Amino acid sequence: MKISKLAARVPIYPLFIAASLLVGWFMPDFYAWTDSDQSRPSPLLWNLPMWSAIASLVFCLALPWLPITPGKLDDSQRTPMRFSVRALLLLTAGVAIAIPMLAKFPIVLSGIVCIGAFAYFAAFGARHPEHRMAAVTLVACMALPYSWMVGDEDIGNVLFGLMIMLVEMPAFLPTALLSIPLEQYVFDMQWLAVLLNALEIIIGIWIIRLGPRRTIAYLLLVIQMSAVGSLAFYAMCVA
Repeated sequence: MKISKLAARVPIYPLFIAASLLVGWFMPDFYAWTDSDQSRPSPLLWNLPMWSAIASLVFCLALPWLPITPGKLDDSQRTPMRFSVRALLLLTAGVAIAIPMLAKFPIVLSGIVCIGAFAYFAAFGARHPEHRMAAVTLVACMALPYSWMVGDEDIGNVLFGLMIMLVEMPAFLPTALLSIPLEQYVFDMQWLAVLLNALEIIIGIWIIRLGPRRTIAYLLLVIQMSAVGSLAFYAMCVA
């Protein structure tokens, strides 16, 4: 009982936000601490993220047995998601329109999808105040590991950097990995990064509705992916 009360009092989501900010803000210091240079990256540069990912995996495997108090809505109270015939027809029409647009105007389509994802995110937070903190934490874990990008900039560049952090950078790592089999330069695939970023938000909102344990596991995945992507991007910038 005492353990359950203690777990209920732990500010899990603020801890995720603080960890994301610290990871991003001290990314240049971590790179310098590893004594990496342009021609000789230190083994610590990737060993530490690897062991962090292993620790996160072990923690996720232990999540079902941890005394985490669920939110205001438990599994029996959760409203299942239903799709009407009209919604399915609109979805089919949208996919039919999106396929040719993706071929001709990929950045326009991905921008529209990303705007829709953020609109859905805002509507979700307005309709479900009990999930609002988890949703804010999701975006923080996606964007804040790149906070080093705005550390020493003026106000105009800071606003531009914040926009890039929210819209494009969270999906830098999967975009870089997908650019290899597609034989494309990663910086020529901004449309894919924006599209994957929108998908990451939509999947995150869906998982948040499934309960706190699944949310914590997804947040760990998101922060790991953003942190490694931030490290790789910083290494490319200083190379």
